Amino acid sequence: MTNIYDTANQLERDLRTTEQYQTLEKTFKAMKADEVSYTVFKEFQSAQLEIQRMMSQGEAPDEAKMQEWQGIAAKLEEYPLVKDLMTQEQAMDTLMREINDIVTKPMADLYKQ
Repeated sequence: MTNIYDTANQLERDLRTTEQYQTLEKTFKAMKADEVSYTVFKEFQSAQLEIQRMMSQGEAPDEAKMQEWQGIAAKLEEYPLVKDLMTQEQAMDTLMREINDIVTKPMADLYKQ
């Protein structure tokens, strides 16, 4: 019988060798090396985590918080290294969604019966 955890661990190792991950890693290192870009990225990440935390607790972010986050998001457009990172994250996210669709296919098929 297959040990599903061995398979999952192999998938994790394989993901690290994909073009999407390799490009994301390279892009992140380049962005992190630029102090200003990295600071803006961390500011965005912090705001995003705060909003996610609020929403997970059933709180709706107020208008001021949303405007603050939108301002930070708009500021990202001024930093090519951060924009490139976001593009590479989207490519990795697409790959992860495709893998998730494959992994969850048995359950999806079960409920289609």
